[in-house]
This record gives sequence, C-alpha cells and structure tokens, in this order.
Amino acid sequence: MAMLILVSLLPGMPAAAATPLCAWPQEVGAQASNVALPDSNARYWVMPFKVYADRQITITGAFPDTRYASFAVYDGFQGTFTSNGVSSARADYEITPDPGSVNPWQEPAVAGGAYTLRVRTAVAPDQVNAVPLAPPGTPDGALGFLVYRIYLPTGGTSSPVVLPTLTVTDGGRTRTLPPCPRTVAVTAPDGPVAPPRSAPDLAFARTTGNDELFPNPDSGYLSTWVTPPGPETVVVVRGRAALSPDQPHPHPWPQRGDDMRYWSLCTNLRFPFFPVVVNQLPSGETDPGCRHDDVAAVDVGDDYTFVIGTEKQRAHIEAVRRVTFVPFSVTEPRARHLVLLRNMMPAPGFHRSVLDVPPDGRPGTAAAVMGDYYPRAHLCPLSTLDTCAFEAGRRSRPRSS
Repeated sequence: MAMLILVSLLPGMPAAAATPLCAWPQEVGAQASNVALPDSNARYWVMPFKVYADRQITITGAFPDTRYASFAVYDGFQGTFTSNGVSSARADYEITPDPGSVNPWQEPAVAGGAYTLRVRTAVAPDQVNAVPLAPPGTPDGALGFLVYRIYLPTGGTSSPVVLPTLTVTDGGRTRTLPPCPRTVAVTAPDGPVAPPRSAPDLAFARTTGNDELFPNPDSGYLSTWVTPPGPETVVVVRGRAALSPDQPHPHPWPQRGDDMRYWSLCTNLRFPFFPVVVNQLPSGETDPGCRHDDVAAVDVGDDYTFVIGTEKQRAHIEAVRRVTFVPFSVTEPRARHLVLLRNMMPAPGFHRSVLDVPPDGRPGTAAAVMGDYYPRAHLCPLSTLDTCAFEAGRRSRPRSS
C-alpha cells in the first residue's frame, strides 16, 4: 500500500471502539479492497485499535510459506515509529520463534514454525519479540493500526491464508478475538485525494512519501505517469535486474548472491482510489497489473525489458523474445496510469536500490544513485518492437553494485 487513501472499514467494525470485536477486519489487495496501489502479488490485512497504557495485543501464528512477511504498528496515519530504541516494524527474519520452533528466515527449515509477538506500551531492546503499541506520550484513546503483509504466498494470492491470532489484554482481562467476516467495502474519503507526486511522464523518480498510507519501511518506490499511447505504440521500460530469491518459500536472510528480497513493476489507475490494474479476460481469467522478479524476462546482459500495452497488443508483444508484457487497463484504456517500480529489503552491501534514493522527486537523482538499475522508459512503434525495445533506453553494461 503506498498512497494516502482513507479506506473505510467494515460497517460496524470497532475502528473507534475501546475493545475490538474481531480480528483483521480489512483486507487490501488486488482481490480484496483494491485501493492504495497494492502489489497484486501480495496481501495486506489491517487491524485498527485504540491505545491504552495497560493494553497488550498478543500476536500468535505460524511462519507462512511466502517470500516475505512482516508486521508493523502505525501511529494513526503517521507511520511506523521507535519507542525506547525498539522499532514498531518487524520483518520476518527479525522474529524470534517460539521454543521448539524454527524461523525459516533465520535458518533452513520448512514454514509453519510458531511465533509470538507482544505489542505493548513498555518495551525494551532486550525483550524478545516486544513491539511498541504507540510512541511515548501518546494519550489514551488515540488510534493505532496493526498491518500484516505477505508477498508471494506459495499457493498464490487466491489461496487460503490462516491469519495470526490476536489476543487483547486490558487491565488483566484477556480476550481472543474471532476473525472478522471478509469485506471488500470501500467508501469515498472525506476530502479530495491528491494525486501522488511523481516525475513527468516516462521519467521515474522517488517522491517524499508524505502522502503514503501505512508505508512499509522495507520497501521503496519509483513512480511515473504514463498515458496509453494508442493502438500502434507501446511503452518500454528497461533496466538492470536485481538478483532476488528465485522461489516463494522462505529461506535464511540475507542470502549470499541476492541483491534484494523482492521487486516488481505495476500499472495502476488514479480512480477511484489508486487501484492496481486488474483486467477481466474473455477466458474468465484475470490479468493483474504487476509483474514480479521471478516472471520478468532477463537478457544475457541481466537487463529486464517490460513492455506496457493493451491486452489486444499482448500477442504481438509476447512474440518478441526477452520482453515481459504488462497491461494497461481494459476498462480505462485512455486513463493515465501510474507505473510503480517497487524494491523491497535490499541486502547489506547493495546500494543501488530505490531505498537508497533521496525522495526529492527528481529523476536525475534516482538515475545517479541507481545507475544501471534505474528504469528508463521510452515509446516504441509496435511494428518495430523487436528492434526498438532494445535499441532505445539504456544498453547493457557489466554488472556493478
């Protein structure tokens, strides 16, 4: 989730209630509430709560069979924070397993080991799996959010997910919350949603992040606006492909040879609330607007070449070797699309990721920092795509980091 969008929660859900009634009331994603620029290869669950000095939320669950998972506590809509030197965000490899279990992001093991995290006001760095409930000085009754993320679940994003159990303790009284009914309800925000700040068309830049809702501290984004160029032209995006795990199962992190945990390129719309593109095809299948690292075609120079076009152009595009088709929207064929390059969790020693780019909104800054890994976009006639896609934009050069 990337942009500032006030998403409504389940009708009757206790967003402002003193005691939550159920767990994980809102799912965000391409197949759920499709808002806030979700990655179509990920699923996100949001749990609102109120802050009280004696409140503790205990999270118990099993390490999922996914490429990535994390928890993050947010200070209302202000982002993650630190309390007494303890971060409110906890990535998969940072979670200590329960006794007798193994964290597969810490040492080789199959998924399914147990973990327990405790979200509370008083935390210290030496406390195992303690996560702060709110920043110091937060008054009782303030709003907070807990967000659970998974990327590339082994069975796909439509596979069943066993969500972590939430137990709320207030003043010695403990209650385990039942799962909330699934909802995809979304209503309009209270005021106008400002368009995300990005570079001019076809020039990727990193924005300030001040307009993000629940930003993931493990991720960074470059963005650019693209207007579909018409039936005879496509948009080509080329850059050096960062190395990442080549399968969805967990494995110890960081892993030698990997540049980052995950990356993807996605097409998104402005209305109604920044959904990722999801096209319904005549076959009954859907074509989501994200292509991630494992499915991106890479040439002998370690470069990817994404070709953004219409579903009608897809067969022509996919006839060209070493390119990856990314769709424009079928329902909004003339709308401007926001194209995002997402980088997640760069490995120590890799300094060409989006997260290394200052968020100044300048394409030149991003290009200087990322070097060959910077995505360069240009237009190509569909009739000469097999040559134009590789002649324009950046050319292959030796790998560097």
